Amino acid sequence: MWAAPVFREPYGSLFYARLTVAVTPRQLERLFRQHLNETPSNFYLALRLDKARQLLRQTDMSVLEVGLACGFESSSYFSRCYRARFASSPSRDRHEQPAATT
Repeated sequence: MWAAPVFREPYGSLFYARLTVAVTPRQLERLFRQHLNETPSNFYLALRLDKARQLLRQTDMSVLEVGLACGFESSSYFSRCYRARFASSPSRDRHEQPAATT
């Protein structure tokens, strides 16, 4: 079962990022908005959801297992976030994935 430590730990603070880039949390947020047009927490959520989509499409892990592996403690919250990002539920997205091209 896939699970990188970065996805298992819920996003809480910018402490670790600050250690690397030596800026204040507010400055880091400004830089994210300036260069990526979103907040660090939204960026991190998008990374987790993109990884969840990949796992749903490439593994036989259950929706619950995928959500937990990507750091979501609640399956309902995972499904709600997934639906907001991809306009489809995790289980429906798994069954409607695009066909592979050769």
